[in-house]
Amino acid sequence: MDVRSLLKKCMMDFLLIQAGITLAMGVSGCMMPSAYDGITHYFFFLPFVYAFFCMIPSVVIYSAKELSIKEMLVRKVLHFILIELIVMLVSYGIGALENAFLRKAIPLSVVVVYAAINVLEYLFYKSEADTMTRRLQDIRKKGREDESGE
Repeated sequence: MDVRSLLKKCMMDFLLIQAGITLAMGVSGCMMPSAYDGITHYFFFLPFVYAFFCMIPSVVIYSAKELSIKEMLVRKVLHFILIELIVMLVSYGIGALENAFLRKAIPLSVVVVYAAINVLEYLFYKSEADTMTRRLQDIRKKGREDESGE
């Protein structure tokens, strides 16, 4: 993976993470038992803060060579642990962990968002691979037709 691909992947991760966190925060806010009076307009910027810091551990997944499934799984587990740690630290820093409901909702949200992002990423890459496979098959088929027609 070259640097340009890594930057592209980091930007995609940022956007997916930000969207997932925004959705998770909205759902958690709707499910929260009582209204939290300390909300200011700064809280609307939190998804960007979370997404920025959660994008940093993407370096763990970067590899210049092709990884085996086992190596990728180990990196994904480490990636998840780092993201969970970062989210909890940011949440602690803003005081969100003072609320008992949010102490449970935030880690659960991380699991859901991480799983959703990985499923979407898998589907996207599978679709790209299927498209490339079809193109290669078409090229081979056309090559065979050209050979037989000569």
